[in-house]
Amino acid sequence: MRVASGFYFLFYSFLAVCTVSGQKIKLTGKAAEYCTGMYSRIDWGGPTEPFIKVDLKSFDSTNPATGNASVSLIIFEYKDIDQLGVTDADGRRRYVCDETLVNEGLCTSDQLYQFIVEDNITTYANVKTTVLTDLGTNDFSYLVSETGYYCIAAYNPSYSGGLNDFDMMVNFHNAFGNLPASEIPLLSLYGLLAVVYAVCLCIYLFPVFRHRSELLLLQKYLAGFFVFLTIEDILTWSLYDVQNNNKKYPLPGGVQFYIVFISILNAFKISFSLFLLLIISLGYGVVYPKLPRRLMNFCKIACSIHFLFSVGFAWLSYYTMQSQPTASTTDTSKASDTFDSDSWIIIIITIPLACIFMGLYFWILSSLRKTTQTLAENKQIVKLKMYQKLFKLIFGSLLLLVFAFIVSSIIVFNDNLTESIERFWKFDDVLTTFWPACIYFVVFTGIAIIWRPTDTSYLLAASTQVPTSAGNAIPTADTVDLEQYDNDFEFDDLRSLESNINPFESRESNNTPHNTAENPFDDSNQLQDPFDDGQNDLDEQLKHEKEKLKSSGNTDNFELEDETDDEAQNDGSDSESNPKNKSD
Repeated sequence: MRVASGFYFLFYSFLAVCTVSGQKIKLTGKAAEYCTGMYSRIDWGGPTEPFIKVDLKSFDSTNPATGNASVSLIIFEYKDIDQLGVTDADGRRRYVCDETLVNEGLCTSDQLYQFIVEDNITTYANVKTTVLTDLGTNDFSYLVSETGYYCIAAYNPSYSGGLNDFDMMVNFHNAFGNLPASEIPLLSLYGLLAVVYAVCLCIYLFPVFRHRSELLLLQKYLAGFFVFLTIEDILTWSLYDVQNNNKKYPLPGGVQFYIVFISILNAFKISFSLFLLLIISLGYGVVYPKLPRRLMNFCKIACSIHFLFSVGFAWLSYYTMQSQPTASTTDTSKASDTFDSDSWIIIIITIPLACIFMGLYFWILSSLRKTTQTLAENKQIVKLKMYQKLFKLIFGSLLLLVFAFIVSSIIVFNDNLTESIERFWKFDDVLTTFWPACIYFVVFTGIAIIWRPTDTSYLLAASTQVPTSAGNAIPTADTVDLEQYDNDFEFDDLRSLESNINPFESRESNNTPHNTAENPFDDSNQLQDPFDDGQNDLDEQLKHEKEKLKSSGNTDNFELEDETDDEAQNDGSDSESNPKNKSD
């Protein structure tokens, strides 16, 4: 299940990068057919009516009979493909009239080397054919009145054997702009996602600023990467807007640089995401203060290699995008797929990229399992719950990707191929591009929330119940003692952050009840003079006692009692053993 989910994620990432960025395409003798979806002005809106125009740039040889070009052209809605062409004696569907079909009476000599469209057929949209005889537009255009999946095909017959090549520009112009119709929903969806990113970033930065002096290095990574993701999503949204408003072909140098720049940012996003997920799964920052230097360097090298191959893959996708379409054939009577001449470059880049991705993917899962097992053995419940939430988050994201794959499969295979294509083109880019972007946002936001800065996160990371490094798994005596007291070290530290109790004071002193009865002779709560030795207060009391005794006429008793007290202070034993002093 997990292996299949990883493959689907890679498959969706591949499709997301390979989407065509514009609706001006090039037809050649080797790539003579192209199909794309188009919205009517009523369904999506826009300042102009949608149309399809062609511009013949060059051709190799002319028609010997006329001395001009003879490029046959047809534009139709894909639902009407079964209405085109004829079935020959061998049971094959033929779309271009040739000498064999003329001899069989399936087409006339006037239709020779032209696309066959039978008369009196009912079509969903207008089917239009023509023969381009000159360079330029030849005053040919096709108005799109209904939303649908429209196709164009061209055929240039060979009069001297071999391939009669040609170059033709085709402009699929939608009412809303120059983006493909399948990508126009992404313009508003990525704008909405950028707003959500910005709002969540502001909310997340509040606890980061509040605990800025207690941040772990991992939390700094997450906060900085959150800022990067927000900026990257805003730039991606702006790229769709730039492409929609661009009216030049080929793309201007500034737009091309912008596309390459966004592709590099996207490659960095994927590689750094794998790096963060890998070190978190290894326990960095929470379970272990540091990872061994060799292990950390290996993680950096693996993710850096993934980044380099991702950049190469993005460059290759952009290169092939500029020559769309690529996999096609001039034999319109029997279409077949062919490899591009640069297919060996695709293999060199995509196979190592897929292997590195799958290797990192399995490394993350195995590390996550080992870290969870270590936390369970050491009874670190708080940290264990954090990693269990992380595992549920990753597993849930994989289920969502599988759900998207199942939905797309149902759309494609639930009905005949024609009906499936008609439905799927509207949701293709949403499922293959925006849906993974939404899942990525949910996963990263969940990780940021789990590892968010709190009042207890710093001390939780400082807990030393497990070895201080991932490579040293030998338990110490301190570790054993802490386990015997049921994780008292970790949870006492957590409680100390929530109260004013001194965590270094003994447990007995904290639990000793204090006598709340007020002592009338206890003036310890009064403010004392640090230079007062108390002698003045004693003299004052003695003076008052003497005055009282004098007034009562018993001064001798006072003097005797005073002497007895002084003598008792100097020699208590003598005063007790002398009966004469007592009798006097």
